[in-house]
Amino acid sequence: MGDWTRKIYLFMMLSIDGYFEGPKHDLSWHNVDDEFNKFALEQLREADLFLYGRRMYQLMESFWPNAAKDPKMSRENREIAYLINNTSKVVFSRTLEKVEEKENWKNVKLTHKFDPDEIMRLKKQRGKGIWVGGSEIAVSFAKAGLIDEFRFMINPVTIGQGTPIFKGYNGKLDLELVKTRRFKSGNVLLYYRPAIE
Repeated sequence: MGDWTRKIYLFMMLSIDGYFEGPKHDLSWHNVDDEFNKFALEQLREADLFLYGRRMYQLMESFWPNAAKDPKMSRENREIAYLINNTSKVVFSRTLEKVEEKENWKNVKLTHKFDPDEIMRLKKQRGKGIWVGGSEIAVSFAKAGLIDEFRFMINPVTIGQGTPIFKGYNGKLDLELVKTRRFKSGNVLLYYRPAIE
């Protein structure tokens, strides 16, 4: 990786039959518990920049700003909310006209163009890791060879239909398994990096 100081990570929850969301963007099948929330905190602390596609951004924006001040939320969820709300965010969208900062939603910027050269400049800046969120943007990053580590959380459930991971990616993507982690819930986390030929 030369002199790059930052890595780009992709994390996705997946059903055992390969979908990251069900019909109508249903995520109710996600297998989430206290152990998962502690893991989510670990991940969030690894990064100081989140890169979102439009749909993922709108999903996060609709939930986490309110979660930060909801007394019914667990301590871990409130801490997750604090980290998400305050970490720098870039939204990639051709259709959004603007993004707005709020009391519990800071440091957000909108860009209308996916520019691999600009992403490379971000990678070379000093800082923590960079997280990519959203399936379409993940495909763009994967095609450009910009993802350093893929983390797939396999949930022990089949959902039969939905949106498959890497929809629209028609090329071959060779990955090397570097680590696994088992959760009490039955989830299994698979860590991959691009295979070096």
